[in-house]
Amino acid sequence: MTSKTRGARVALVLAAGSTGCDSFISGPKLTENPNSPSAATRDQLFVASQANQFVWFEGSLARTVCVFVQQCAGVDRQYQSLGEYNFTEDDYSGEFSSVYQGAGLLDLRKIEASADADGDAVYGGITRVWEAYVMGTAADIWGNIPYSEAVSDVDQPHLDPQAQVYAAVQAKLDTAITMLGGSGAGPGSADLVFVGNKAKWLETAHTLKARFYLHTAETTPAAYAQALAQAQQGISTSANDFKSYHSTTTTEQNTWYQFMVIQRDSYLRFGKRLINLMVARSDPRLSNYFSTNSTGGYSGKDPGQAYDATESNLSATRLNPGYRQPLITWAENQLIVAEAAYRTGAEPAALTALNAERTAAGLGTLTGITGAALLDSIMTEKYVVTFQNIEAWSDYRRACTPSLVPYTVGGATAIPGRLFYGFNERNTNPNIPTPAQQDAATNKAGTPAGTNPNDPNACP
Repeated sequence: MTSKTRGARVALVLAAGSTGCDSFISGPKLTENPNSPSAATRDQLFVASQANQFVWFEGSLARTVCVFVQQCAGVDRQYQSLGEYNFTEDDYSGEFSSVYQGAGLLDLRKIEASADADGDAVYGGITRVWEAYVMGTAADIWGNIPYSEAVSDVDQPHLDPQAQVYAAVQAKLDTAITMLGGSGAGPGSADLVFVGNKAKWLETAHTLKARFYLHTAETTPAAYAQALAQAQQGISTSANDFKSYHSTTTTEQNTWYQFMVIQRDSYLRFGKRLINLMVARSDPRLSNYFSTNSTGGYSGKDPGQAYDATESNLSATRLNPGYRQPLITWAENQLIVAEAAYRTGAEPAALTALNAERTAAGLGTLTGITGAALLDSIMTEKYVVTFQNIEAWSDYRRACTPSLVPYTVGGATAIPGRLFYGFNERNTNPNIPTPAQQDAATNKAGTPAGTNPNDPNACP
């Protein structure tokens, strides 16, 4: 591998798939190639990139987050260890590589360049929304990451500070919004989410801006007003939810189905904290989320508890091979409005937004709640809404809601706040610190591996 190629791939050396047992790279725009060209077309690259990212957002990372915030429970083998916060830099090396390598940032930039060269602003704008989504989420997970020097001739890229990445992501989304107001045919059927619908992509871009503004608000309180302004232009109806694409075709099946049914049926069950919360308030979404247990009710596990085949699994709906996972939704956007309105002193507007989401979910409206009780209701509702979504981890780290009791048998005092950088990157890039250096940089004794040095108000 030449130094230029290594630099273009951010010194990532994995050439194989990066998501372990998860598998989803197919589709007519990718696989139908009657003339056998020597290079992939823009549409083929775009379909492959989307497929890669669906697995990235739904696969091992999503399962890990689900375990950390106790929406899920690791109950067997390595997943039981994960529930006890035992993980290493090897465990997510492929996921870190997948941010950058083929079907990641590398190919997204190729698609953007191709669309720009052809004057297709819509295609370029949609792809930039994807780039912002991936890179902003990578910053959520790992903190400081390579970005400004990624996909360049830099052989060993430096880590950009997390705040700098978020700023770059916001600028990328601003560019995307402008481009989506321009001309061009767009990706059409190669767009597996919205089939090229500009209006839906515009709403998604605004919701993502709101989401990432919230992630900076602990250190920059003015970001709450920015989040509110963006969410008010965000996803306007659940019909416009951003969902992954899946089908019953073997290579396109729902990633959670692949793991829970085909590959590792005993490794993961669901968290007592989430299930008990939903049972206590007779949440209508229980049957959508979970199956009943061996006694006809709903029950979950605490961290560290073992599999015994008696607990609730995912529902038949969510274990359908063709289930399209909601990743960015109207419900989330409505709760961003609620939180941001609360944080900027507009409690009546916050309660109105919360009640709109609760009504849509089949819950009753709340009246007369203010102050800390209102914020707790907003964040608790968001905890339920973001089930199976990486975003649940960011919300917990910001708001410490709901109150979670960490697994403490091994001496940990807090839930992990980040993952280690992948070993494959550290092996080729001296700018990546060792796991010991990553933990030492936090200066927080007694916390488990992966404490987040960028979190100024870590949850107890």
